[in-house]
Amino acid sequence: MEHNSRRVRSAPIVFLILFLLMAATPFISLGNDSVSVAEGAEENVYLGGMPIGIRLTANGLVALEYVSVVTKEGAVTPAKDAGILKGDMLTELNGVALKEVGDIASALSEAGKPVPYKLIRDSEELSGTVVPVLDIVTNSPKIGLIVKNDISGVGTVTFIKENGRICTLGHMISDGESNPELFKNGYFYRCNVLGVVKSRKNSPGSLKGVFNRNSSYVGTVDSNSDFGVYGQLTDASFSEKRPRIIIGEIKDIKPGKASVYTTLEGSEPEEYDVEIVKYETQAKPEIKGLVIRVTDSELLDKAAGIVQGMSGSPIVQNGKLVGAVTHVFVNDPVYGYGIFARWMAVK
Repeated sequence: MEHNSRRVRSAPIVFLILFLLMAATPFISLGNDSVSVAEGAEENVYLGGMPIGIRLTANGLVALEYVSVVTKEGAVTPAKDAGILKGDMLTELNGVALKEVGDIASALSEAGKPVPYKLIRDSEELSGTVVPVLDIVTNSPKIGLIVKNDISGVGTVTFIKENGRICTLGHMISDGESNPELFKNGYFYRCNVLGVVKSRKNSPGSLKGVFNRNSSYVGTVDSNSDFGVYGQLTDASFSEKRPRIIIGEIKDIKPGKASVYTTLEGSEPEEYDVEIVKYETQAKPEIKGLVIRVTDSELLDKAAGIVQGMSGSPIVQNGKLVGAVTHVFVNDPVYGYGIFARWMAVK
């Protein structure tokens, strides 16, 4: 397969943390009992393995941290005093709908006067008032709150359905700061991998990927779930050159040789050898179904095993798509967990 090492040069470029949930548990033995599940009809999909940029947006501004506002009377934190909690999603301030980070400043016209706010907390809509104060440094009204309206990262496409449904990552995106349930919609972008930071014991490595969030998106996101980030393809050229493959049934999976498709440089995936060490009997969708071991000398040389950013890399056995990489074993990055492709297909 031709290797593409072109770099993205258009500005602005967003440098990203790549998402891969890290399993802190040691290597465990999973069962190899026969699987008894309701198997679906064979489904033909486009094989993934290519990197993809993901930007998820909230329907408001999520409160991350309080910040002291320096006034003539001293440092104060109006947002905290008003009962706004970290993790709340502010939707309205002083009658202004909040969508972008700069909307808070636009909504505040003067200090010392209470202004109404609306927010979402644990799916409940609440309201109250906050009194902005005059920041003597900037000479502008402030409420003393750091907020964000999106989370971004790079993952790997697992497969794309005939109807354009994009299935990626095999787990939820979270930034560790805010409730991921607030970030369900967004966009997919073309992405380039510039290189790899190798994994070491107790220190998983990572792919170094970039995407331009101001470029045209290739798909829209509508779900950020435990089974992956899903959406709808809007640019058919993103998948048209990818090979077709059948999603394998769980009953057909066997311990032994398999392949993983992932991208260590550029935007075109390569095939690497792995071994399915164990698989778990699952009668209903679960996020960890496979244990794999990297056996490919090139992948071991370049990455020392599994690294952050490989989430979603498809696992193929006997010509069928059977799973996707989701977690790396922190104490031994040669090993990793995978989710069954069948479960991703039904979500």
